[in-house]
Amino acid sequence: MRTERGWWQRGMAVVLAGALVFVMLASAQGQNVTTVTLWSWTPDAPFMKKMVAAFEKDHPSIHIETTIQPSSTYWTALKAAAGSNSLPDIVGLSAGSNTQIYRPFLQSLNGMAAQFWGADWQSKFPPVAIRQMQLGNPAGDHNDYILPQETEVLNLWYNTAIFSKLHLTFPRDITQLVRDVQIIRKAGYVPFYQGGASANFTWWTFMEIANQFDPATMLAAQEGKPVWTQPSMLHAMQVWKQLFASGVYQQGALADFQYPTGANLFAGGRVAMMLLGSWWLQETMSPPPLPPAVQNFTFAIAPFPAMTSGGHPSPYIGGIDFGWGMTKAAAARQDAAAQVLKSLISGPMEQESLNSLDDLPAFAGMKPTIPLSPHLMSLYQQYINLLPHTQSHQIGNPDVAQALVTAMQSVAAGKLDPTTALKQVNSVAVAQQSK
Repeated sequence: MRTERGWWQRGMAVVLAGALVFVMLASAQGQNVTTVTLWSWTPDAPFMKKMVAAFEKDHPSIHIETTIQPSSTYWTALKAAAGSNSLPDIVGLSAGSNTQIYRPFLQSLNGMAAQFWGADWQSKFPPVAIRQMQLGNPAGDHNDYILPQETEVLNLWYNTAIFSKLHLTFPRDITQLVRDVQIIRKAGYVPFYQGGASANFTWWTFMEIANQFDPATMLAAQEGKPVWTQPSMLHAMQVWKQLFASGVYQQGALADFQYPTGANLFAGGRVAMMLLGSWWLQETMSPPPLPPAVQNFTFAIAPFPAMTSGGHPSPYIGGIDFGWGMTKAAAARQDAAAQVLKSLISGPMEQESLNSLDDLPAFAGMKPTIPLSPHLMSLYQQYINLLPHTQSHQIGNPDVAQALVTAMQSVAAGKLDPTTALKQVNSVAVAQQSK
């Protein structure tokens, strides 16, 4: 009995000692968790929560603290944080002008990308995304300050139920567009919704039109060349004015926003056509109850109609939907932040995002793993096929981008003629080129 009791006592001592070590290790691990801060306007907070959970499951020593806000609030907060030297570790960015605004606060990601995916890492992204990653960089600066998580293709979406009800086909050119708009409006629908107060959708519309006449000049303008007074650009601005003058867009369009107003009306079946993109598929993942138009997904995609009778429709535009920059503040947590960045682009975080149909993948080989209806799968595959052939949809310089939007709004409001408006844009481009 003594021997047995002594063995039991020694055994319990070992067990208790082991338990104490476990508690101490657990406590130490808890104290050594690294927190990486991330701000963005996208993906939506519920989806981001799933993305974070997927990452932290595999990385228990890293915690991601996210702040997801509506886009207008987000950009205001990001600007304030930059001004007060309190930026988070990872920031959501769109390519071109928005990345350039925050470039002084960002790390170069070229070396990190090579460590993640090898020396040929650029081959894993679409050509248009590679071009946009350095869009707006100063001459000689070949650093990548943004890595894309997802890509997008922009186009017109239209409600097939409305067109079918009114016995219409999608318009081929501006003549048919003006005629159909009148029919659709008389039937009680908004024919073609334009959020003229949404800066990006405004300049995207200009690109859709200008690319019909001279895509090379439009691309040169996006890259900073002072070519805004070329004949093709003037033609595009004249067409923009015509779309308002002929009543194609709704009354009050210059004060309207594409999101949330226009998108809500479109989802509710009240709008026949509007400029959106590949991300519209995500509407099917919204919380129930879904509007009938979304539940049945009575939507189809089409290029922007030809703006001359008998002309050619616009080539599709697109590129980086959104990506991520790593701030210089993240240097104190570099390894942990790098792991988060990699997962956002080519790992479990991006997989969760793709399974919400947030948009198209940027990294080769990534795709949704959830079942999709034949209609949604067909639309998704159309976009995948279009992506390698899209024209860039971003402007490199933020001052030029703002000048174009201001000019377009002034022309639509009748405050400036197209020639004068484009001269003003060009003068900004000249000034920025000399800096």
